[in-house]
Amino acid sequence: MIQSDASTVFCNANDHAEPVTYYKRDGRSRIINAVVERQALQLLNEDGDNIIPIFEIHVKNDSVLGISSDELNLGGDSLDFAIRVGQAKSLRTITKLLGHDEGMLILECR
Repeated sequence: MIQSDASTVFCNANDHAEPVTYYKRDGRSRIINAVVERQALQLLNEDGDNIIPIFEIHVKNDSVLGISSDELNLGGDSLDFAIRVGQAKSLRTITKLLGHDEGMLILECR
């Protein structure tokens, strides 16, 4: 049921998700559906003056339709999505696995 809901509800482009491009560290890429939480957290950089946005991304735990937990390379893989709806997409590094189960991965991107 968890895996089915991940595909048919949460990662369905007609409901909550949108297409993003997943780039693996080895250079391969594929378009997947993801829920992009745009209420970005923000951190100051090392100088304490620039704000670095942090995004929470939800994807199906699947090596074809999403990203499987066993293929994920934190710090090496990235996602291409718009910071705000309607803007151009930009590449963001996947920095943390915030949570996962059989159906979904919750990722942090910077």
